[in-house]
Parts: sequence; C-alpha cells; structure tokens
Amino acid sequence: MKILLLHPEDSAEVGPWAETKWNLIVDLGWSGSHAYAQQKQRLGCNVISIYELLDHGTHRDRLRELIAEGLNQLVDSESIDRWELFSASLDHSFAQLLMMSALTERIPERAEIVATRAHRAARTLGALLQQEIKPISADLPAGIGARARILVSKLVALHPSQILEIAFDKWDSDYQFRRRVNHRRSKAEEPVVLLPSAYQNVSRIQLEYVRMLPARRFLLIVTRRSGARVKLPPNVELRSLAAYAPPISPATEAERKDLLAKWEDLKRRRFASNRLLGVGVRQQMFDLFERVLRNGLRVRDAWRAVFASEPVTGVLSGDENNEVTRVPIVLAKRRGLPTVSCNHGALNMTLALRKQCSELYFASGEMEQDYMVGWCGLTPSRVVLGAPQNGSRSALLGKARQRDWIVFFSSPYEISSARTEVFYSEILPELCALASEANRKVVVKLHPFESLQIRKAMIDKAVTAANRGLIELRQGPMSHELLERAWFTITVNSSVAVESTMNGVPCFLCAWFDGDWSDYGKQLVKYSAGHPLSFPREIRRIPERLDQIKITDATQRGLHSPISADVLDAMLFPSPRPQNG
Repeated sequence: MKILLLHPEDSAEVGPWAETKWNLIVDLGWSGSHAYAQQKQRLGCNVISIYELLDHGTHRDRLRELIAEGLNQLVDSESIDRWELFSASLDHSFAQLLMMSALTERIPERAEIVATRAHRAARTLGALLQQEIKPISADLPAGIGARARILVSKLVALHPSQILEIAFDKWDSDYQFRRRVNHRRSKAEEPVVLLPSAYQNVSRIQLEYVRMLPARRFLLIVTRRSGARVKLPPNVELRSLAAYAPPISPATEAERKDLLAKWEDLKRRRFASNRLLGVGVRQQMFDLFERVLRNGLRVRDAWRAVFASEPVTGVLSGDENNEVTRVPIVLAKRRGLPTVSCNHGALNMTLALRKQCSELYFASGEMEQDYMVGWCGLTPSRVVLGAPQNGSRSALLGKARQRDWIVFFSSPYEISSARTEVFYSEILPELCALASEANRKVVVKLHPFESLQIRKAMIDKAVTAANRGLIELRQGPMSHELLERAWFTITVNSSVAVESTMNGVPCFLCAWFDGDWSDYGKQLVKYSAGHPLSFPREIRRIPERLDQIKITDATQRGLHSPISADVLDAMLFPSPRPQNG
C-alpha cells in the first residue's frame, strides 16, 4: 500500500508526487469534504484529512485524558496547577498526536509512506510507527534570506500595534521591562470587582456587564495593550498588570527550582510510559515548559501584588482558559472571594478540557447553557442564564432595511491548517452567481487576524474579472450597516451567526468546510442560529430557503437571556455572611 502525506502548503495534483499512483492520500491540512470528494474522483484513490480521523466526542475525551496525566503534580504555593496552565498552549500539539495515533490504526504493515515535504505530523507518525518517513521534496528554504522573507510575509498581515504586542509577549512575558515604564497609580478607594483581560473582545463583554451596575466600582487590569482598546464607563478604572510586577523574588526562584525538579520527575515517571506523551517528550514538545514556568511564576507574583494592594472583592473573568488571566481566578478563590466567568464568544470549547476554575458561569442563553453542560461537562448548578442587557443585538429589527448585500464573514482558517484558497474558490463564485441573479453585492467581512492584501490576492484568483466587481472587502469592527443591509449572512461556524440571528438576519453555515472538532456548527443548527449547507451548489437555493425560515422571539430567547441588574449585583457583590456569635 502506497500512502502520501500531503503538506498543508502542497497540492495532491501539482508536484513530483502527482504522477505516482497512490492508494491513500492523507492531507495534513483541511480542504473540506466537497474538495476531497472531487479529488477522489479525479485521482482514483481515497483522499482524507487528519481532521476527520477521530469522532468529535472521542477527540474531546482523549484530549482530556492526555491533560489529566500531568494534573496535581506541579501545584505551586498559590494552588495553581502549572501543568494545567501550560497545557492550554498544547491543544494543537495534543490534537496532532491524537490524529496521528488514529491514522496508525488505518495503516497496514509494510505500507510505503512518504511525505510531500517535512512536517511535524509526519515526524510524529514516524515516531508512532517506529519508522522513518522521508519527504519527496526538500523542506522550505532554511537560509537567513529565506527565513527573513517568510517572517516579512507574516508581518505584513499585522498592524504595527499587533507586532509590538507579539514582541512584548515573546521577550517580556514576565513584565520585567514593562514594569519600569508602567507606574502604579494610587490604589482604588472603594471595593472593586477585578476584570482581568488580555484582549479587546474580552474587555468588551466584561464591560457590557459592568454598565448594568453604574453604582458599583470595577478595576480593569489588562495584560496586553489590546485589552485596553475599549471605551470605559465612569465606574471602571484601567490599569496595566505590568505596573504591579515586582522585582524577581528569591523565594519565587527557589519555588521555581523545586517545581522544575518535580517536572523532570513527572516526565520520567509518567510521561515516558505514556505512548503519546512519550513521543511528545522525544519530539521536544514540552521544551518551553521551563521558560513558561519562570515567566508564569513572575506573572503570578504580579497578580498577588494586585490582591495585596487593591481592595478586590471578587473577579469577573471573560477568558479563564488564558494562562495569564486564569491566575487571578485561582487567587481569588483561594482568598474566599466570589469568581464569575462569562464568555466573549457564542460558545467556548476550551471549558471541556480543563477543571472548572470559576465558581459560577454565565451562559448567554439556552444554547450556550446546553453546550456548557452537555458538551463541556460543567456542573449544571454552576451555570447561570445571564447575558448582559445589551439592546444592540436586536436594535435593527424595527428598522426599514435595504436588503441588497450578501455578507460573507471570513476567518483566518489557516490557523488550523485549512486551505483558504480552496474554500474561496468554492464559495465566492457561487455567491457571485447568486448576487448577479438577484441584483445584490457580496460583502466579504474580514476577521481582525486576516490580511487585506492576502485576501485580495486570493479573491482575484478565485473569481472572474466580471465577478470581482460584485465583491467588496470590509475590515475593522462589526458595523450595524452590515446587518442592516444583509439579505442573509454566510460563514463556516462563527459566533457571528448568533448576532445575525438576533438581528433578524438568517445565517447559513458552510458545513462542508467545517473541520472543527468542537461541534460549534451542530450547536448553532440545533438552536436555529445557523442553517447548514452541505456543498457549495446549495448556495443557489438559498432564496428558496429564506422563504421558509422564521426567526421567532423564542429563537432569540434561546440565544440571549438577559440577567437582571439585581441578580448580577448579588452574584458579584454578595452580602457578607453573618458571623457566628
């Protein structure tokens, strides 16, 4: 049996491997079910992706098992599990281990396996099979000039402020430089609920709750500049975590050395005997732990300084899976303070992988509540229906609308090794054909992480010159105009489906391109927040389906159930318990 491992940047039909007759082609990226079905017909062999090798529930459960192998072994003096924090950065690596392990079960003995070029997944498969998998072509050029060109190509997609943040994250993640230029202000005068944030979207959802309690005080402490790019209400003070970072502590250094010794013992004693984690150790998957531990303990000390110097009475988190903003939740719980978590997207799969950190969790509606309990496994009593009272989500329903746009919400699919150019070539011609027939325009709304320059080039290749005039690209934050003028919206599995539905605009999901194991798409469909399309040609039939779709009040209540200000206040500022006397 001859098996080809296809690098995410290669094509099965172009290259020195294209003339060989293969029995199986395994894509190390993701092209979508429609593309694989077509390739199978053209090439006369089975074509699959590593992303379809595992049942989604099995994938989730095995990820949990891998993470559980190191739990409760590296707990620091503040009850923070250092392995649990570090494992948050390994989800992609763990997923690759699991997918390659599943692939080994499909490979018969004495199979001939080659890769189009070197790839970490190919090396992992070789380690699991205990055989060398050779590349057909040389890897990407490794010279200084080539590496510089690759770096420049990545940087052009970023705003200068994003480049600066990345630099600080890499070279000053313990705030030892930024602490010198961020001076601490005088401490808050009244009791405050802490709002830890690393990103703009996290700060935004936290502030939606804050605006419901104008008489209460809050302290927004950002770990990156991105988290500060929000409009603050009067009852919020903004600080940088860097301002609280203390000098390096001898006690912390002693603790670091002790934890490192335990880490080496954990790798020898437990990881080496685990088939997959043992491969991870040999492939240096965990080599960053020492650096992450050093910086993590110093960041913990900065958060400890926050609790020591500010009158913090509780924490409202918007991202407890982030390794930096999870820390203050643990510190607050250890100090007996209330901790509440909300989600800055429609759904959050990461809750399925790690221990419940916060005391209570807000679910925006029944859809999110069902996902938290059913998919993620949260304790039902700790999940509270409680979206912020934000009228903007349905503010457009009463407006007169000029429905002349088809709005396609794109995403940085390349992050998960998806072949965006394949998807664009499938979806955009169909959208343009429909737009031309219905006298509409196609608006491609880009995600903040997408490059306008790169997407323009992709679109130019995907459509004809005539159709190019039907397409307009949009950058920047979400605008009311997009939904005011949308005939319908279309995406893969984005949380924008909820916002679209809340504003009375049907959203269609490109289910054939959804390779995510999180089952977001299924959950959106289950609660009528999205309507699935099984292949590109179904786009032509959307006008017929629009006549059948009714977005009811009940549908919207299932997606957005606001919490009352009184209940929110009681959760964040509970009355002191009476003392026994």
